[in-house]
Parts: sequence; structure tokens; C-alpha cells
Amino acid sequence: MNIFNWIEYISSACGLLYVILIMRQNIWCWLFGIVSSALYIASCFHAKLYLEGGLNFYYVIVGIYGWALWMRKNNVSTKKLTVTEKKLFFHIINVIVCIALTMLLGKIMQRYTDSPRPFFDAALTIFSFSATILEARKILSAWIYWFIINGASIVLMMDRGMYVYAILAFVMTLLSANGYFGWRKSMSEA
Repeated sequence: MNIFNWIEYISSACGLLYVILIMRQNIWCWLFGIVSSALYIASCFHAKLYLEGGLNFYYVIVGIYGWALWMRKNNVSTKKLTVTEKKLFFHIINVIVCIALTMLLGKIMQRYTDSPRPFFDAALTIFSFSATILEARKILSAWIYWFIINGASIVLMMDRGMYVYAILAFVMTLLSANGYFGWRKSMSEA
């Protein structure tokens, strides 16, 4: 077993803890998300998934942002950051912008890298950027984005021979549905 196998296992375990904790709206989710993403970067570059690696650098940064946002909302005011939802028009615009950015980034990756799936990688990257910000701001529909992203990630991870991550993506897909219903329930209770 090589070092990348160990990194894959540890990163996957931390990623799973991240999702379980964020479903419960536990602030410690951000620590596990940061560790998972930091480790995942090495695996991605080893598998020539450059955008996935870059995306996970972004996850580290947004993990710090999410942690700080949740901490500030919990400590500074009596009003905690609660789950909310955006209107349909917001999501239509968001999807259009994400598709346009996917096409641009996919073309750049196709031209300048040896990425085997530049547009697929670009789509997962761009939509994940968006979903992560929605998640940090506790927007309910972030879970819908994640359900689709995680489901699609199974295919990409299998294609690249990253089977532990493919299993993790499958579990995350299921947990995304659970996260959606859990957050929706907390939204109705608020």
C-alpha cells in the first residue's frame, strides 16, 4: 500500500465526519472538512485531477470562512446563523453562471493540461464552489447541489481509479439527502 492509499483513507474518514457533523450543524465539521480537503489535494494531483485539487484548496479556505462565520454568529449575537432558502430565480441565475464558467474553465483545462476529463472536472469544480458558499451560509438548497455533485463524483472517481473516494462520494450522495431533510426540519422549527 502506497502513501496515496493512506492519504485517501484518512481524507475519506475526515470527509465523512465533516458531512455527518455539518448535517447536525456542529461547528466542528469545519475542522474535519479542512483536514480532509488538505489531504485530498495530494491525491488529486497524483491522479491528474488538477481542478479537483484546486477545488480542495478552495475548500480549505472556505472551511476557515465557514468556521469563522458560524463561530461569529454563535458568539457575537444572540441570533445564531439559521438555515434559510434562496428564491428559484437565484438558483436559475446561479446554474447559468456555473454552466458558463464550466465551459470556460473546461476549455482552458483542455487546452493547457493533460486532464483526461477537463469539462467533467470543471463542472464538478465550479458547482462545488457555489455549493460550498451556500453551505457555509446555511442555505438549504446547498444539499440539492451536493446530491448531484456527489453523485457525479462517483463516476469521475471510478474513472480515475480512486475507489475509496468513489465509495465516499456514494455515501456522501446518500448523506446529502439526509442533510437536506435535517436542515429543512430545523428551518421549519426556527
